Amino acid sequence: MIENSLRVGIVALVSLFVASCATTPTPQSSVSGGVADVSYEAMGLVNSFRAQNGLGPVSVNSAVVEAARYQAVAMASRDVLSHAVAGDFTTRMNNAGFTYALATENVGAADRSVADSINAWIRSPHHRENMLMREAKYMGMIRASAPGSRYRTYWALILTSAEAGSGPKMIYSSGKSGKGKVGTPFENDGVQIFFTSH
Repeated sequence: MIENSLRVGIVALVSLFVASCATTPTPQSSVSGGVADVSYEAMGLVNSFRAQNGLGPVSVNSAVVEAARYQAVAMASRDVLSHAVAGDFTTRMNNAGFTYALATENVGAADRSVADSINAWIRSPHHRENMLMREAKYMGMIRASAPGSRYRTYWALILTSAEAGSGPKMIYSSGKSGKGKVGTPFENDGVQIFFTSH
């Protein structure tokens, strides 16, 4: 009987621990340094870079901004630089209503300004490729600050080819594999997700 009670107690403690690890991102107000929508400043830099490479401009879209906010806040509140900290990109974009679009995400940390982040991504082959997605029409970029964290500032940039709420569910995705140099602000390479109409 004591053995069964002990076993039940251990299972309850393990369940509580697992549940505490599976929390959703902390609300914006709990990120001590604040959250800033830097989309319009970033748009000018991204569009200049795209124009230099013969591509059309992107415009800020509020739903894309919110998708970027979700990711940046999740990274800052958990002190983790990762595309998967708030769930995989495909699921996050489907949940945000981008069920029929090309979408790409760059995440970064530690940069002091929007220009520093954009320029760092331009120098990184996968991130550069993401910003040069030919079909991109919309974007959003968020900075989330957490002064006591490893990197202090976390950035998320998302570009999409369509607005939220259009088309059928995604049925195929392809994320880039591989990692950047460990210990740098770009431990994860950019992710591209491809959506089809099947």
